Amino acid sequence: MKKLLILGAGYGGLPLAQSLADLQRSHAQWEITLIDQRDYHLIQVRVHEVAANSIPADKVKIPISELIEGRNVTFVQALVLNIDPVGKKVTTSKGTFDFDRLVLALGSVTSFNGIPGMCEYAIPMKYLEDAITFRSSVITAFRESDALLKTEKFVKNDPRLTFVIIGAGLTGTELAAEMVDFCEDLLMRYPALRPYYRIVLIHRSDYLLTQLPRINGEYAKKELRQKGVAILTNSPVTKVEPGKVILQNGKNVRGAVICWSGGVEGPALLKESGFDTTKDLRIPTNPYLCTEQFPYIYAIGDLAFIKNPSTGKPIPQLGQFAERQGHYLAECFKAEMDEVSFEPYKLISLGISISLGRHEAVTLSGPVRLTGLPGRIAKDMSYSKHEFEIRSKPPVLGTR
Repeated sequence: MKKLLILGAGYGGLPLAQSLADLQRSHAQWEITLIDQRDYHLIQVRVHEVAANSIPADKVKIPISELIEGRNVTFVQALVLNIDPVGKKVTTSKGTFDFDRLVLALGSVTSFNGIPGMCEYAIPMKYLEDAITFRSSVITAFRESDALLKTEKFVKNDPRLTFVIIGAGLTGTELAAEMVDFCEDLLMRYPALRPYYRIVLIHRSDYLLTQLPRINGEYAKKELRQKGVAILTNSPVTKVEPGKVILQNGKNVRGAVICWSGGVEGPALLKESGFDTTKDLRIPTNPYLCTEQFPYIYAIGDLAFIKNPSTGKPIPQLGQFAERQGHYLAECFKAEMDEVSFEPYKLISLGISISLGRHEAVTLSGPVRLTGLPGRIAKDMSYSKHEFEIRSKPPVLGTR
């Protein structure tokens, strides 16, 4: 059997391993090895909900052992240290693995955009650990402020109760909205602090959610402002100091907790291993998701620079696209062993939902635009769809 090595058990790598194992269930043609540094699949799109205490941490992590149970997939929990694309070997903390085909599905990492102090003094919002750190910091700020209130004077928008979120893309906007609910929960415990807290959302562009048509960013801004969120647009950040964000216009925003949700890039390991990458360290692919340098290595998900053939623009770094790319490659690998031709990857969008609090969202799907509670129901359904699909058990042989 040929060896297929998949690096990363996220939205792209996990569905690839599951789908290919199911497709070759009656006749195994690929030896599938899946490697990830964590022993769980992270539902990345819900990390901000953990940060805002909307859901428990266990809600966004599913043991990989449960998701590959009954499938002919070998899982190795290990850190990838080096990739040798020419020698067809991957070195990890658990040893070296060779391959006939390699799929890079390692996702992305936080990019601090070279802003001084951002890495040191702002909490990123990428991994589960980030969310837990942020949540704990917010709770601590309320608890300590309540204790200080007995002996010290507080003012409106007090820095000791100001929570700053930098970057109003999908994650930052959703976090700011759910922070309103989180703070309301904490104010039930510490009601005397109500006059003093503030949530600030800072964005370098002139409107929020620049990945989407402007009307949606304007709608989100209006909704957030109605909830009391202070929004600073056209406000690039030039430096972060302990408890302080310095803006390009010379002004600064002081806060107890500072969060960075302003960007991602591909893992540095890719360039270090000899792959050609874009400025943001993503790997360009051909229409079949194969790297342009090596015909036996593929890239999917956040680390892949895949152009939409219809527009020529890069496909957004969204979980739904990574998931479909994983299923697509499974079909390609099965077709390859069956000596059947296959079509280039086609972009299929299921729409997008943006949370604007625990009970409302904006959902876009083609010409349909849902807001408020209907939008939130649609968003929750998208969460359920992904979890249902990855939790689905393999088909039983001999049944229809």
